[in-house]
Amino acid sequence: MNRRDFNRLGATAALSFAANAGYRAQFDYPWKLGIITDEVDPDLTRVLSSFYPKYDLHWAEIRNLQLDGKSQYVYKTATPEQLKHIKQQLDGAGVKMSVLDTGIYKITLPGTQPVGENARDLNPVQGEYDRQLEDLKRAADAAHALGTERVRIFTFKRVADPNAIFDRIVDNLHKAIEIAKQHDVTLLVENEFDCNTGTGAETAKLFRAIPDRRLMHNWDPGNCFEAGEQPFPKAWDQIDHSRISHIHLKDSVDHQWKPIGSGEIDFVGQFKALKAMNYSGTMSLETHYKNARNDPYTSSVESMDGLISILKRI
Repeated sequence: MNRRDFNRLGATAALSFAANAGYRAQFDYPWKLGIITDEVDPDLTRVLSSFYPKYDLHWAEIRNLQLDGKSQYVYKTATPEQLKHIKQQLDGAGVKMSVLDTGIYKITLPGTQPVGENARDLNPVQGEYDRQLEDLKRAADAAHALGTERVRIFTFKRVADPNAIFDRIVDNLHKAIEIAKQHDVTLLVENEFDCNTGTGAETAKLFRAIPDRRLMHNWDPGNCFEAGEQPFPKAWDQIDHSRISHIHLKDSVDHQWKPIGSGEIDFVGQFKALKAMNYSGTMSLETHYKNARNDPYTSSVESMDGLISILKRI
């Protein structure tokens, strides 16, 4: 994007925000709502100039963006100049960064065999594992460049018995926490159904073992549901609410992603509980659902419309 395109984005966003100035005023919710931008489109310009004004959104969670002609993990590939440009785009659209998403520790822990993967098909993982802490340092620098101190991470690809490697997971997270302290970022562990912390009980156990608040929770009810557990109220009643720093929103039924409100997750109950505990933090739609057109943009519109419909009832 050249300077003329950037200025046009800023002008378009300003006009669109003005046109939608009353959107939030139509109903009240206390949360900082956004979306994982590449769930709409890897082209950040399109997301900020069209989708964001439609819903008067002011928070963005960034994972992949169109860089050098292809969609890539920002924390791994973005240059300092590209990061500066992304920040300028966000600022120009009046949008703040909530979380930088990474794939750190969403890998095979050496010496383990993830569920569903044949040992003969496993690629050598030691080199990838050895790079994780260096990747975290890079992610921390990228997060600061984009205006956030929160970095999303995982707990390694899920094995048949996560308890058998629990101590190793904790040890690796402590190593990551030390890097986080040195680089002044907070790590957000996402409960992920294909990683070793998926359910409410597994999440609660992890945070009891690591009281350091450099490690916080990216609560994902949809992932909990896919792990075979009802996220609300069952899993919700088990997790430490004080460790929740960010929330992902997606819906599902029979292992198929759906627009928010069309699946089996009790989001009405979840949002009421969040309101009762005075949660005022960030949350992001993570669409995942694809409509009959297999179009991420219109699928995200459907899901955000469903989410807004629920929020109006809270």
